Amino acid sequence: MNAKTDEARRLVDAEAESPPAGGSFVYAAGARPLDGFTIKRGVGQGGFGEIYYALSDGGKQVALKLIRRHLDVELRGMQQCLNLSHPHLVALYDIRNDARGDTWVVMEYVSGPSLEDVLREHPLGLPPAAATSWFHGIASAVAYLHDRGIVHRDLKPGNVFSSEGVVKVGDYGLSKYISCSRRSGHTESIGTVHYMAPEIAKGCYGKEIDIYALGVILCEVLTGRLPFDGETVGEVLMKHLADPPDLTGLEEPYRSVVA
Repeated sequence: MNAKTDEARRLVDAEAESPPAGGSFVYAAGARPLDGFTIKRGVGQGGFGEIYYALSDGGKQVALKLIRRHLDVELRGMQQCLNLSHPHLVALYDIRNDARGDTWVVMEYVSGPSLEDVLREHPLGLPPAAATSWFHGIASAVAYLHDRGIVHRDLKPGNVFSSEGVVKVGDYGLSKYISCSRRSGHTESIGTVHYMAPEIAKGCYGKEIDIYALGVILCEVLTGRLPFDGETVGEVLMKHLADPPDLTGLEEPYRSVVA
């Protein structure tokens, strides 16, 4: 068995271990686990933790992210992005510990829908003008990150939002610095299987994995279809590694861009 297959199987195992979103939140409305903020409601859950909509004592709307798992990975990604400022990136304000020692990330609250929500309502894809608007915002944010030596590593519609018509890319939990002279090896499962570049299974990658994910997203927003799909995580991963993309319904000039 070769190293590529071993790595692909490891990624399958890691993906399977990730807990599903949903379920009860640790904190209810009115709780103040982090000094200076009052939780209003839970808004999201995932493999890294929980996100709450909250108000600061000064009345500012924020999102509070409670990190419950993979703390080291999450904090590495968050800390390197604290000083970033771009209109198409969700702003990160602070990283703090509460009285219990739990770690919280204070970030910009985005009230609009995610691109995943929008695509769920448009199963055949978006009109070209709308798709281009979303894609321009995502690509602009990714270019800004890449110019600063940062790879997002988990680009997907669920991590892209709209705030009063402005596209915002969020969730820096897996983002990582990639130097020009040395590319990355890693031990974590990176990204989400439908958007994973083949380079990830090889264990060495750079900015190209974000470019690959952008191509998958562009195909999805225009057609409602994923270029690599399957019934299991393993099947999808192996298609990324060995099969050509299914670009059914994707017309020019977009087809040439994705291909």
